[in-house]
Amino acid sequence: MHAGYQDSFPLLTGTEELKECFDREGQDFLYRIITCDETSVHHFTPESKQASKQWKLEDSPPPTKFRAIASAGKAMASVFWDKCGIIRVDFLPCGATINSEYYCRVLSDVHKCLRKNRPDLITKGVLFLQDNARAHTAHRTTCTLQQLGWEVLPHPPFSPDLTPSDFHLFGPLKEFLRGQHFSTDDEVKQAVLGWFSRTDKSFYAEAFQALVKRWGKCINAAGEYVEK
Repeated sequence: MHAGYQDSFPLLTGTEELKECFDREGQDFLYRIITCDETSVHHFTPESKQASKQWKLEDSPPPTKFRAIASAGKAMASVFWDKCGIIRVDFLPCGATINSEYYCRVLSDVHKCLRKNRPDLITKGVLFLQDNARAHTAHRTTCTLQQLGWEVLPHPPFSPDLTPSDFHLFGPLKEFLRGQHFSTDDEVKQAVLGWFSRTDKSFYAEAFQALVKRWGKCINAAGEYVEK
């Protein structure tokens, strides 16, 4: 197990250190990484302009266009996953907020899932990649992660280009949901869980291979934003 990840990664050089770890350890390093982020999923997300285009005769009037807005109903999902797939999805209870108390409870639940389904990962040591949201960096959260034995990998602030959920996972999920109507939170939750379960394992692995490439591009660009 690596000693002191979070102490040995200055913010500005963290990406270089991560890339060096991968160059030294290869897939074994990626295998130990778990990432997490939150996203909202609406009861209805309108189709894109391209998807909603209709065929029509040249002299026929244009179709009536209605204002397309996302529905007010939505669920907030915290998604934990790695290169092997989804580990746990936790939906925020109605009326609750994502604070350190809630987040620590979810972290403990994820750890239980790992002990049951991925004990080898617990043995090797979890490397945790998350963004710098307040609930993620609160003192209570830091203490919980230390108690669980997870080591937090560095993540520069305001860097969705280095967050697998942002650049790989949530976009395709939202595209799948686009244009569908759900009457209740339970319906949209089942749709989300169904999409995750049907998505091939290779899709999740591709995200972490892409992350390695983004580390390299970030280093070459001296820390500037990386699109692809």
